[in-house]
Amino acid sequence: MFGKKKPKVVNVNGQDITLQPKPGIGSKLFQQSAQKSVQPSQQAPQYGSGINPISQGQKQSQQKRPGRWHLFVEGIGAKHKGLEQTLRDQGIKGTMYSFVQRMIIAAMMIGLVLGITFYVLFIHLGLLLPEAVVLAALLGFMVFYMGMNMFLNFPKHKTKKNAKGVEKDILFAARDMIIALRSGMPLFNTLVSISSGYGDASREFQKVVERVQLGMPLEEAIDQTIAESKSDSFRRIMLQASVSIKSGGDVVAALQSVIDQLSEERVIELRRYGQRLNAIAMFYMLFGVILPSMGIAVVTILTTFIALFTVTPQLLEGGLIAIGFLQIVFLQMIRGSRPSFST
Repeated sequence: MFGKKKPKVVNVNGQDITLQPKPGIGSKLFQQSAQKSVQPSQQAPQYGSGINPISQGQKQSQQKRPGRWHLFVEGIGAKHKGLEQTLRDQGIKGTMYSFVQRMIIAAMMIGLVLGITFYVLFIHLGLLLPEAVVLAALLGFMVFYMGMNMFLNFPKHKTKKNAKGVEKDILFAARDMIIALRSGMPLFNTLVSISSGYGDASREFQKVVERVQLGMPLEEAIDQTIAESKSDSFRRIMLQASVSIKSGGDVVAALQSVIDQLSEERVIELRRYGQRLNAIAMFYMLFGVILPSMGIAVVTILTTFIALFTVTPQLLEGGLIAIGFLQIVFLQMIRGSRPSFST
């Protein structure tokens, strides 16, 4: 054939040896392509091992991809900023995801139960089936949404309530601490003495005592308790004590100045509360007492002369419900404007 070289024969010591021809360019290319085609097959998995890397990779990608419920729970938790720190402060165990998930499921159960209750009530009142279903679904969703927000904000409300409890008794505990320090008692023994008997304020001092008993220096224990506390008055008092200890100053004089300043601020706050209470009382007398009583009387008299509408028992019941709602609104306004240390 054309292009094919004949093998060369060489006589060595009486023996004929056939020499192989030198491979050309085409044979090299063929060998390289053959090697490339063989290499992937050598790296291919052995079916006898029972492991399929393709299916294993797909499983890993499916496990890493979060579901819709996971994304929904994380989105709800992200809207409540500071929730994780609040849970840590309240000593609630578990992750933020598990807490949010429990609260959402509880709100769903309450919304579902109340939705079914509303549906049965609407059917009993004579509403049509589509109207009863729509109204019950809307009310159930509203209950679910309000309950979810209330449950998720409960740790924050509890933290604020604890801070108000500390503000209520902190001045009495601080005055007792000054009396003990002036009598010659060490600061740690003073903190031990006021760690009981003053409600929520004593719990804050108890945290300092427990950290010191575990081997932490007094200054570091005070600083860590200050960082965790939500009470402004406690932070100011203990911060002044910590600074005085580190600088070697007079702790009693520093604490006395802070207590006097807090007392003056509370007197000013009580005066402001009195001014706000006068304005709220005036509006309460106007909209909660005078307007409902005189308004109902005037409307009843006018309807006898002008036939605009008739006063029915249902209308009077609606007015009574509105008056009760106004009473609740004014009570909440009075309670909300009250200083935290006076509760």
